Amino acid sequence: MDGLVHVPIPKTLRGLALLLSSLFLASTVHASITPTDTSGRTVQSGTTNAYQSSTARKANYGHYFATRYGDTPGDVAMLCSQPGVRGVLWRETWNEVEPSPGQYDFSSYERVLRAIETSNNPKCQLWVMVEYKSFNNSPVRNPCPDYLQGRYSGPNADGSRAMTCFMWEPAVQRAWQAMMRAAGARFDGNPRVEGFVLQESALGFTGQYSQDVGDGGTYTAVAWRDALIDMVQQCASAFSNSRCMAFVNFIRNGPDFIDDVAAAIARVPDNRACLSGPDLLPDETSLYAHNGAIYEVLARHGGCRANSAQNQSYGIRNFNLYDVFRFAVGGTKGDFRQREPRSSGVCVNSYLFWNHRVGESWTGLDWLNALPVIAAYPYGREWLDACDGGGGPP
Repeated sequence: MDGLVHVPIPKTLRGLALLLSSLFLASTVHASITPTDTSGRTVQSGTTNAYQSSTARKANYGHYFATRYGDTPGDVAMLCSQPGVRGVLWRETWNEVEPSPGQYDFSSYERVLRAIETSNNPKCQLWVMVEYKSFNNSPVRNPCPDYLQGRYSGPNADGSRAMTCFMWEPAVQRAWQAMMRAAGARFDGNPRVEGFVLQESALGFTGQYSQDVGDGGTYTAVAWRDALIDMVQQCASAFSNSRCMAFVNFIRNGPDFIDDVAAAIARVPDNRACLSGPDLLPDETSLYAHNGAIYEVLARHGGCRANSAQNQSYGIRNFNLYDVFRFAVGGTKGDFRQREPRSSGVCVNSYLFWNHRVGESWTGLDWLNALPVIAAYPYGREWLDACDGGGGPP
């Protein structure tokens, strides 16, 4: 159904993964790409681009690793050196990026770029992600800048340590968009920066953590939908030579609003904005429970479609990492088959992210088990032909 040959990926392929990595390291030729400015220290909103502007939209499609909180630039260099890997996603919290109002510290991303430059794959690409939501295992409890925390952030349902910024609030949006403009000024012209990622749309304000108007807060689904659309538009403006990636999964109290966000993404010229669900989980029915759910919307989306294998994707019962890949790129354009989800798919046609999961899942799989899949299926016709009616690259 997907045009590919099913090859099981047992845990014993860890040795094959390491062998492939060694062969790649031995054969790669070093190159050097030196950015104009590698200081990476504080820059103000509106600073001119530190790099010479590139002349074409970036389209380095394929497999990417999403780094962990504990990863270092050295880990990035190692991940970039794996066969078939096109790049990495590096995350910092908004609090770390904006230590004081209107002052931005992008030094962490600059250190990663320098590590890529001196790695065995100096053409490895970087996705910039700035987090506005934390999780129970996040090292920074409140991801919001200090000056916004008191009035514009609150605990979310992920656990006692997790918090989220009130991203629908106009004051928060003004600050966020100023930060994105500064990030675009610094990184848009860097040929190694693929683009900017907007964190998942599920803010976590559910149950006792609700910020709904009816519960005494200011959240409405309309306000968050409109803010998210503005974020997509402003990202596309700030990163006009790069890509903007929106991780969309749920909009609380607005089950049909994902379609509106997808439409805004589709309106960005030249497919410079991408729609991405942040999870590859065929058994999670909430992701395809109705026509406005993200898998349904993603399968219908005519532009840049992406997705990511999060930690839970490594622990799906009787579903190995080849199956996860097939689910990502396979399926039928325009129709996610709700009644047979494991044989359906979300028709990814651009970027596929794999979590750098170091700890084994309950099935015994970790990031090493993804390496043979990544090496065996680089971006190309085998991706695009797996989706019936999916068309060519975006």
